[in-house]
Amino acid sequence: MILTVSLAACANGNGQTKVGLLFPDLENERWRKEEAMLTRLLTEKGYEVTSLAANQDSRLQADQVDNLVREGVKALIIVAVDGSAIVPAVDTAIAADVKILAYDRLIKSPKISAYVSFDNREAGRLQARSLLDALDADNRIDSLNIVRVSGAPTDHNNVLYQMGQDDVLQPYLAVRKVRLIADEAITTREQISAQRAVESALAKQENDIDAVLVSNEILALGVLDALRAAELENVIPLAGQETGQFSTNAIAKGELLLSIYRDTRDLPHLAVSILDRLIKERPLIELQRCEMANLTGDETLSGTIFCVLLPVNTLTQENLFDLVVRTGYEPYDDVYREVPDSMRPARP
Repeated sequence: MILTVSLAACANGNGQTKVGLLFPDLENERWRKEEAMLTRLLTEKGYEVTSLAANQDSRLQADQVDNLVREGVKALIIVAVDGSAIVPAVDTAIAADVKILAYDRLIKSPKISAYVSFDNREAGRLQARSLLDALDADNRIDSLNIVRVSGAPTDHNNVLYQMGQDDVLQPYLAVRKVRLIADEAITTREQISAQRAVESALAKQENDIDAVLVSNEILALGVLDALRAAELENVIPLAGQETGQFSTNAIAKGELLLSIYRDTRDLPHLAVSILDRLIKERPLIELQRCEMANLTGDETLSGTIFCVLLPVNTLTQENLFDLVVRTGYEPYDDVYREVPDSMRPARP
């Protein structure tokens, strides 16, 4: 468990209102950056901020919710380890009048105050559509052999990616223009497990694989390890889902055909703005209300919640510089690390 506490006198006269931030871990590059940004933004608004990491342990995260409620927090921003397992603790917190904002990952309770994320089902659609277009799927006579390597379904974003991918793939699967020759959900030891899954598929197919879809950077690392071992890293296209330093550099090198761009700098500002209004009992009437059944794909779940789903874009070598470097998302030298000068755009 990692704990950071930031104290600030409340500039708006509300006193030192306590707010908690709960993350699955703080080893992940993205979570470290967003934890720091959320803490800074909340502190600037005068909140006392406690930040905890759960080491990917859903039971520990539920205990952290309970403990922070006992300590008197008025609101929690939660990136859930498991969006289902945390529901009892969250519902108990809500009964104690604690505002709950599900951050990036859905918490499957219609009682939460709001949910902010990216349009992750659309991300899955873009990923699959862009891959099929790159493979010229509509004009091919032979079927495409695709491997899909997904993350743990306890992270609901992985479910949404797959739902979006299936929206695009299903018509091709129905007429056998696409074959999912392996469809693996990796729950532990992501990098090595992804590597072994692809090694197994390569052996079974005698290397006859046309592309691989993955749902995060760690999985992509494992898949690339398998492709490199078979000397196929520049032969079999790999489509990713994230926009960290590995993904952007891999696209620049040509090791990753495409990924999905999310400007994660926008999410902390949005979350803090909404949480501040919730704590101050200001209405959110202009926000969209989303049905839990649509968000989860589970028709048995009823109710609606306030939600904001930020847009996503396909990221390729063609738009990498404009989306990532020109906007300041990542430095030029990180994106084009170990890329030959002949393959680099001019330095900005």
